[in-house]
Amino acid sequence: MNHVHFGKRFRAQPTEKPLPTLRKSLRRIHLIIILVSLTFSGISLSLLSVVALRNYAENNSELVAKTISYSAGYAVATHDATAAQAILGDIGTETQVGQARIVDAQHQVLASWSASDERSAQSFTKVVARWLFPKPVHIPVHYDGKEVGQIWLTGDGRRVMHYLFQALTWLSCSMLISATLAFYLSRRMHSGIVSALQNIACVTHEVRKRRAFSLRVPSSSIAELNKLSGDFNSLLDELADWQRHLQSENDTLSHQVRHDALTGLPNRTAFEQELHKQLSDPLTAERVAVLFIDGDRFKEVNDRYGHAAGDHVLTATAQRLRARVRKGDLVARLGGDEFAILLVAIDSGEQAGCVAQNLIEAMREPIWLDDATHVTQSLSVGIALAKNHHTGEATIAQADAAMYHIKALGGGWYFSPALWEQRQATATLAYEDS
Repeated sequence: MNHVHFGKRFRAQPTEKPLPTLRKSLRRIHLIIILVSLTFSGISLSLLSVVALRNYAENNSELVAKTISYSAGYAVATHDATAAQAILGDIGTETQVGQARIVDAQHQVLASWSASDERSAQSFTKVVARWLFPKPVHIPVHYDGKEVGQIWLTGDGRRVMHYLFQALTWLSCSMLISATLAFYLSRRMHSGIVSALQNIACVTHEVRKRRAFSLRVPSSSIAELNKLSGDFNSLLDELADWQRHLQSENDTLSHQVRHDALTGLPNRTAFEQELHKQLSDPLTAERVAVLFIDGDRFKEVNDRYGHAAGDHVLTATAQRLRARVRKGDLVARLGGDEFAILLVAIDSGEQAGCVAQNLIEAMREPIWLDDATHVTQSLSVGIALAKNHHTGEATIAQADAAMYHIKALGGGWYFSPALWEQRQATATLAYEDS
């Protein structure tokens, strides 16, 4: 039987540990440096102190031995054990002597002295004393130029331990103060470095997230980081200029896509989008009217005076149409000599008809051409109310049909056929009921 193992397939993926921050990394590095430096310095200074103390203890033992030899010369020469014992006891009590003895020329012990049993009983002190004073100090005793005896002396480890403890305590305190100062100074140094880099990182994040090219990185007290901040700010200046140029080009292209190049009016696309926007809002959909406008005999102007004159007539017509409607209404050029007006906040067909009549009246004044000749441009206007139709396309189509209907009758303005059919049907029903 084959056994299928799924252990590897369903093994949980290890979670990714978060990366340490720069501040934590710098603190860790400097802490390691401080610990290693202070440890090495502490060990070196401690060894140096111990060696120096050992040399001092040896020299001091020799000096004490010479002092005893000088003081006890007469007592040894006369075999005065009491005097020798007194001298040895006085000097041993006042100096760092662990054990001492005086022997005469026959190597007989004349006097001996040792530290108290309580001090000598400490095993650690014995170890230190054995390391500091591995061999007793041996000094001859002379009197009248003759060697009359010898001094054998061993140093007192307790007093040396006391001095060693004081030295190590002072050294530890000094190292602790040094570590504290080093840590404080490193934090001060970290603060300048990390703050400068954090400023650059924060500005970079805001620029990437919000395209906030107006932000700038503050200057830094560190030369390299200050130069980096300046270069970064220069790069932001270039990006800001590039963004403004790109935005200007986009605005220009957007305007060109949605506006007529000759008259500057919105084009068919912009008109249809605005109509759809108004019809999508229930608050405005019932109060929208579309005026479809066409110039009468415009082709004759082009044929007789040329296309430049025709463009001038179209521009003048656009200006007059724009001047005769409200600020919230939209005037657009659909193409050729066809214009359209989107009226908002229209309460009745009669109100739209008044606007159409006002536009026709505006065109009665002649349009002067560059050669001092003038032409009169009349209009044919078709009107459609959006509330009588289902879609914006149907509204435009009905306004277009009304325009062609009135154009065929010689010009003027006219409501959409659908509205007239509705009114005729209403009138017929009223007549039949009567």
